[in-house]
Amino acid sequence: MRVVVCGLTTVDLIQTVERAPGPNEKASSTSAVLDVGGPAANAARAAAALGVRPVLVSPIGPGLFGRLAREWLEDAGVAVVDLAEDGDPSISAVTLDAAGNRSVVSSNNTGRRHGFPPPDVLDGAAALLVDGHLLDVQIAMARTALGLGLPVVLDGGSFKREIAGLLPHVTHGVLSADFHLPDVDDGLLLETLAWKGMRLAARSNGERPIEAIYDGRSYSIEVPRVDVVDTLGAGDVLHGAFLAGLAQGSEPLAALRAAAEAASSSVAASGAMGWAGQAATKP
Repeated sequence: MRVVVCGLTTVDLIQTVERAPGPNEKASSTSAVLDVGGPAANAARAAAALGVRPVLVSPIGPGLFGRLAREWLEDAGVAVVDLAEDGDPSISAVTLDAAGNRSVVSSNNTGRRHGFPPPDVLDGAAALLVDGHLLDVQIAMARTALGLGLPVVLDGGSFKREIAGLLPHVTHGVLSADFHLPDVDDGLLLETLAWKGMRLAARSNGERPIEAIYDGRSYSIEVPRVDVVDTLGAGDVLHGAFLAGLAQGSEPLAALRAAAEAASSSVAASGAMGWAGQAATKP
């Protein structure tokens, strides 16, 4: 089953420390790892680990880090449509503390030049996921996907002013607690998005239940409790697993419950994809 994911790819330098340093402090890391990252790239890797064939549409580039990112993605089973005209993906500096909490500094490829994918990129796809980056491309692709009758899933990590143009083309929004709409009471966010046309509007909040409105009814989906090792990429796993579930024919609430289990598994393992080997062994 083929899916398309459009958005941000980074290369992450991940350093593990006992405690994140404060202003003017230095810290020695206990480990350092270089890996591909970014919400779209991680969601694509998660979807691949769960048995679908993702195509990642993203500006990556021909430079050294771009070649590394492409190699890591292809090794994970992700096909790449590179929209970069030059250069490398953004480098993200990630600090992970002993409690599994992470902090991230990244330019997110802001202002980087990019092209557009070929017009047939969605042919044969079962669903499209967009992450709110690369909005000119994502709005065009979401419109096309809707015309083809495909689900359009939004990874709503945070609100950006330009994302307002994308929202009318989203059928399934899976948002974080950091996603807020201007001039909308936060307690009415899901209701507002559902009223505007989203078939499913859901919001995660760490270990707390995922709140959702699906076809006009409210639901609360419990998140499995685990011992937290590493929270890096957990939201990306949630979105990639939800996309995979939809593509494989699961009803949206069932896909969201399975995605919550995958995201919990991810925080119980090291790295954004440390859980993937366990997922591959499940029947």
